[in-house]
Amino acid sequence: MSTEKKSFMDSLMEFVDKIAGPLTTFGNIPFVRAVVAGMAGSIGVTMIGSIALIVYLLCSDGGLTANALIPFMKPLAPKIVLIQSLSMGIMGIYIVVAMGAEYAGIKGFSKTTGAVGALFAFFLLNYNSMGTMLNTAATTLEEAGAGSGLSTAYWGAGGIITAMVATAISINIIDFCYKRNIKITLPDSVPPAIADSFSAIIPYFFVALVCWGIRTLLNFNIAEWITTILLPVLGAADNVFMFTFQQFLSSLLWSAGLHGDNITGAVTSSFLTTFTLENQEAALAGTAVRDLPHVWTSNLCRLSQWVSSCWPLLILMWKDSKKVPQFKPLAAISLPPAIFCIIEPIMFGLPIMLNPFLIIPFIVSHTLAAFLTYLATAVGFVGKMYIALPWATPSPLLGMLGSGFSIGGFIWPFIMCALGLAIFWPFWNAFVKDEQRKMAEAEAAE
Repeated sequence: MSTEKKSFMDSLMEFVDKIAGPLTTFGNIPFVRAVVAGMAGSIGVTMIGSIALIVYLLCSDGGLTANALIPFMKPLAPKIVLIQSLSMGIMGIYIVVAMGAEYAGIKGFSKTTGAVGALFAFFLLNYNSMGTMLNTAATTLEEAGAGSGLSTAYWGAGGIITAMVATAISINIIDFCYKRNIKITLPDSVPPAIADSFSAIIPYFFVALVCWGIRTLLNFNIAEWITTILLPVLGAADNVFMFTFQQFLSSLLWSAGLHGDNITGAVTSSFLTTFTLENQEAALAGTAVRDLPHVWTSNLCRLSQWVSSCWPLLILMWKDSKKVPQFKPLAAISLPPAIFCIIEPIMFGLPIMLNPFLIIPFIVSHTLAAFLTYLATAVGFVGKMYIALPWATPSPLLGMLGSGFSIGGFIWPFIMCALGLAIFWPFWNAFVKDEQRKMAEAEAAE
């Protein structure tokens, strides 16, 4: 009997191996497979939006610096940001279409029918009026539609949870109807595209009935409901426990398909702006950086949040690019946005959301890094920030310049990257093995 003491890493690897089976089972649930594939399917649009955002930041005043870094392109800045608005800004649309198609394929019916049905359900569940939709007193059709519109508030990352619900409702209703032959059947001589369209009419009616009832009769907005029940738990308290909890909650929401930063930031931004201003006033009055009143300021999370998750994942993708070929192009195109803390390409490209192998280290790395970052700032290793810099400033520069040239602020993001790398390592290895298994099964099937 061996009495050799196992290292912590060996014990952790054994633990990951034990849970790999249940994680794989979870990942093989049809709906989870559809969500993951749908998010990955939208990555092309997200990538283009990320690149457009970087260009916009470089050629606009106040993007990364007070004056545009590429001044001759400044007149084009409003036009360039349009690409970002119509890609990342409405990514919920692209994701729900991709998820609907993938889930329909898994269920065994037309992907076009699934994509259209899911998008239809998404619009019904996500309806928010911006004006009078119909003016019954108008004398012309143009006047009747004047001032009408739809709010796109939850068409972006904030609407991903609604996209998931819409996909689940629509595809399962269509599948239920098809399996019980509740549909219009045309002769075999009718072209398939037309036959599919007619066969979907009755299922679409039930999709409309359910989703319309949820949003109008029940007046239930999924995205707003989640925000309403989660935001009250965050309060204006500058302490390590509240900051750590906010980062934990944000990562938990992200991993479930919600835009955690937007949801938690809706509350914290109000008092964090005040904290930053109070630090500014104290610094201008001659207070030393170490003695500024607040540790938690608007950009503190940028020193821990994404550098402890997305940066390590970039390294790991490069490491295993030969084992899983799709990692290399994803890492290459995700690198420039990640430098500026634009993380959507990685979040949706791998993806991290609903990825059974990456959710655990993602939440752990965010939470632990937040706890350590607050303490490092409180004791003075990282300078307290009092200079408001754009959110997309690369994290090392943000930590250094935001605190009046703190060397610790420059070094800290790299320390958090190393911490995240250690946390992700065993889970990533299990993830790579699962991806290799899928590749082998696909090759065998072919």
